[in-house]
Amino acid sequence: MHLDTSPSRTTRTRLLVLLAALLTLLPAYVAATTPPSHAATSTPIAGVSLVNNVSRKPILGVSPVLDDAVIDLTRLANRHLSLQSTLSYGASAGSVRFTLSGATGSSYSRTENVAPYFLCNDYADCPLLATPDSYTLTVQAFSGANATGSALGSPSTVRFRVSATAVATPAVDVLFVGNSLIGTPTTSTGEDTPQVLRSLAAAAGRTVTVTKVIHFGNTLQQTWDAGEVAAAVNGTKKYDYVVLQEYSTLVPTDLPAATNTLLNTYAPAVAKVLKPGGRVVLFKDWALVDPAPFANRAAYVAALNTNYATLGARLGLPTIVAPISDTFETVIATKGTSYLIVADGKHPHGRAIYMNAATLYGILFRSSPRDLSNLYVDSDSTTAPQLRDVSATAIGY
Repeated sequence: MHLDTSPSRTTRTRLLVLLAALLTLLPAYVAATTPPSHAATSTPIAGVSLVNNVSRKPILGVSPVLDDAVIDLTRLANRHLSLQSTLSYGASAGSVRFTLSGATGSSYSRTENVAPYFLCNDYADCPLLATPDSYTLTVQAFSGANATGSALGSPSTVRFRVSATAVATPAVDVLFVGNSLIGTPTTSTGEDTPQVLRSLAAAAGRTVTVTKVIHFGNTLQQTWDAGEVAAAVNGTKKYDYVVLQEYSTLVPTDLPAATNTLLNTYAPAVAKVLKPGGRVVLFKDWALVDPAPFANRAAYVAALNTNYATLGARLGLPTIVAPISDTFETVIATKGTSYLIVADGKHPHGRAIYMNAATLYGILFRSSPRDLSNLYVDSDSTTAPQLRDVSATAIGY
């Protein structure tokens, strides 16, 4: 006897109807569950930075300039300002056209044919950026020079406000994921980098809420695989900033591994826990005392700079590369490695921890760290201010 177990015509019809309904809902489901960093983009414009034309550095924290940002002129080092646009990783263009419009009727337009792409020419001041108003910036890339040829994707638009009066600073929520380079405590106070940051903020009358996932000796991937990050990114808490600190030698020596971790492991999770306007901060580690496998320290630093810039460009989320390595090299040039790195050749001295925290403070609170408290770095009246000056210059203040 043969038992027919195939579905009846009625059952098949119902299944087909159900499948059609599911296929109809699928695009909406995908759109709702796809992290912003993985969403398709229709423009080759990666972002816009506010630049200090005196130091010729992006003003980190304010940059990248996002929708609804406020440029508080009272916190900046000066009013010699410009806007620079960058293309997405791997993108190219024949020209880039800028149009800046103010709510009061002011406007300025310019086309750049060659990178770097600036609103008012290379490191030339843009007077409107020092003029309080609400602005809309539109950036459009073209295939040909002088805004000719075809438009490459849709225009990128960002709306921001310039204020000449101080703007209140809200509390900042920060997630730190890393290892001993940010987890090493100072011998003076027993505080690690996130805790020193919190102390600096408190002394300045500001509040930072710190969540830490720190595992000494681990790469970011190892900390993730151990399940230690899961609770911090499960969606119950949102962050203004997520600071990611990779294993000291991984980024300069194995960029593919670091890229895989960042893009495929962390980006989807981080995208879900960033607040609107939130940013990722990549902690650009310093070169160790032993430059191996590089021929010398200069080659080591060059690899750090190149590879972290690549990571920042590829992440697909609003990203700041914290110039920790830059501040180290500035100080080491006159003080030597032992001034900032302890005898093991890797870990930070208390002075370095203080400088790192000051650098992060300037980024997270979008203001110069020059006037912060000396805290435990008070053996003389010049050490802490000098370290803060180095931090401020590196982040564009």
